[in-house]
Amino acid sequence: MLPNTLSRRQFLKASAMTVAGAALAACVPAAAPSGGAAPASDTGGKKQVRVMLSSWAVAEVPFDQMAQAFNGKRDDVEVIIDSTDDTTKLVAQVASGKVDWSGYGIITPFLDMVSNVSSGLIQPMDDLLSVSQEEGATVLKEDMIGTVREDASYEDKLYMIPYSFENITFNWRNDYFSEAGIQGRPETWDAWYEAATTVKEWGADQEIIPTSFTGALWTDVGAMVTSAMAKPYTDEGLIDWMAPETIGALDLYRKMVLEELTPPHGFDGWLESFQRGKVASVQAQSSRGVWGQNLHGADKWTTSPIPTLEAGGGSGTVYWGNGLGVVNKAPHPQEVVDFYVFAFGPANTDFQKAVIQSGKTPVYNSSYDQIINVESDFEQYKWMIGMRDDVARSLPVPRNTFYLIQHTAYTKNIVEFIDDPSITPEQIAQRILDDAKAEIEKQQVK
Repeated sequence: MLPNTLSRRQFLKASAMTVAGAALAACVPAAAPSGGAAPASDTGGKKQVRVMLSSWAVAEVPFDQMAQAFNGKRDDVEVIIDSTDDTTKLVAQVASGKVDWSGYGIITPFLDMVSNVSSGLIQPMDDLLSVSQEEGATVLKEDMIGTVREDASYEDKLYMIPYSFENITFNWRNDYFSEAGIQGRPETWDAWYEAATTVKEWGADQEIIPTSFTGALWTDVGAMVTSAMAKPYTDEGLIDWMAPETIGALDLYRKMVLEELTPPHGFDGWLESFQRGKVASVQAQSSRGVWGQNLHGADKWTTSPIPTLEAGGGSGTVYWGNGLGVVNKAPHPQEVVDFYVFAFGPANTDFQKAVIQSGKTPVYNSSYDQIINVESDFEQYKWMIGMRDDVARSLPVPRNTFYLIQHTAYTKNIVEFIDDPSITPEQIAQRILDDAKAEIEKQQVK
């Protein structure tokens, strides 16, 4: 589904859930009358707090409504959500010292963190959180899942507050697996392969595709590497492409493709087949399981941790948070942090419930312990507890700007690897590594 050259915006759009906005909108309380629009600059003692947000995120999450509710609560502040998405202009303003915006997002750490910090676009928010008077501010960092907090940080400082996280999971049709005689999810690579061959035989008349990938590095071989290795990244901050486990992942990937256990190349046309109910399992973001539930029935799809090379081995999965940061030299940094805490901090239980119901996995332990694990209305979301546990043992993606470089090198070579059986896994891994290193050297990136 994802193209061979993947921009940040394309990646995030591909990761967004189209059903989230309606569910999340229900969590926003009605705003008190604000007395009309304020002028463009601070007047009459009212601070205008502008937040620049990616347009796709504004469509997905009702930030506008949350701003209205916050404005109704605070008569000294007006939060304005701006979806112009003009990061270039914002960076220029920061450099000039005259900044219109106080908040910025969406930040996806493995894509943005290093560049946003090194360019001076965003600032740490630890001190701002420590003095915030909003309910939940004092426990926000402690309540956040530890590895999610680590993902939201850089050099031990918190640079963003995430409102949800995504992790790569094994999403499977439990009805198909059961009818094929398979009980439970495959926990290892061997069990995954065996399950796929069984489903292929069972579903041949219906043209059921046993398993699928989606065409991106993190969702495909990248996730397999983390499932196989305690240390999947090199000291340079790259995937350990030449490790035996990585070679094994590439070998299994091609084996499943060539035996027609996946779509062509592992992912060609996967989404259309998925929508038509022709895919029995897919390794992808956890929200894809919710997509399946919405399409085919909540009782038909199960979301589980990805299979590992050995039972219980590896280092979890690939994951990332999506969140908002504070602009460097912002006119109103404290007020924008107060808004974040109010809007999607741990004390906003209604928002956390709506996040869960939309299929997004929440970032706070209290959401699992006090909502998912105890409230009967959230019984169907108990699978998210397994996602929290899996992410809690996972490693954050290294703090660098190498993902898109490696992704491009991977997608450039993986199709040729499938089409030409004479290319060994070792050779294709070396090609990917060489291409990535050459581009890193060319760009002189961190």
